[in-house]
Amino acid sequence: MSLEELYSYLRDYMDPESEKARKRYKALKNFFNWTVKKALLPDGRRLSVLDLCAGTGIAGAALLKVLREWGVEASLTLVDKRKDDILKVEGWLNGDGEVYGAVMDCLDDLSKLGEFDVVLLWGSTMPHFDPYQAADLFTNVSRALTPSGVFMIEEMDRFGAFFYRRAYREVVPEVKGEDYTVVSLDEGYDPLRGVIVRGYYRLPGWEKIGEIETRYWDLAGLAGMGKLVFEEARIIPRKEHGNAGVGDVLYFRNPKVQRA
Repeated sequence: MSLEELYSYLRDYMDPESEKARKRYKALKNFFNWTVKKALLPDGRRLSVLDLCAGTGIAGAALLKVLREWGVEASLTLVDKRKDDILKVEGWLNGDGEVYGAVMDCLDDLSKLGEFDVVLLWGSTMPHFDPYQAADLFTNVSRALTPSGVFMIEEMDRFGAFFYRRAYREVVPEVKGEDYTVVSLDEGYDPLRGVIVRGYYRLPGWEKIGEIETRYWDLAGLAGMGKLVFEEARIIPRKEHGNAGVGDVLYFRNPKVQRA
């Protein structure tokens, strides 16, 4: 089993054929409807949306649907390394909407894809970025946004949860199949990059599948980093937006960095 196969077991939260994902899609629509009511999105009768590390495009598709329901013309561009995931966006939209896909890394030059009014990074993806990569990500996104553009990140305060509340576990069961279990183990810390290495093993037999480097971010740290390149940077806690199906959201508006 490869890490790509491992991810396939963990993707039911965004697969259009999954009941769990359909419930999340509805929750995302409710959240984005709230953002429209609160005037958190740029003004305009036509908006362009960029969904990064998009997977099946569940978040971008939900926003596209909401915008259209509010009478706003919108286009959606999805960025992910996995083409097969991007193609599943049709499961959310059924051909309804202007949608483009780009198989690329979100640290590549996003401005080559055009200029966007809203950029999303959904699904608590930030642990995949070490601090240096996160700084590059914020700068990259800011250069792809319009002057009044908005960048939103769904995330959780992992530092508070894992260390302050002592919820961190060295051994974590990740996937359980009919005749096997996949667990992850803490296999070290890189102080130069600020990441913890997790090793993944298949039981029984302790067959090693691979490793993932993980950064356990705190919300304030990410908001502070975003403040360097955005005029407005704040945290929208779940209790503020009131949607149990969506996590805390980092909200950034009006990029300081100009397009190249």
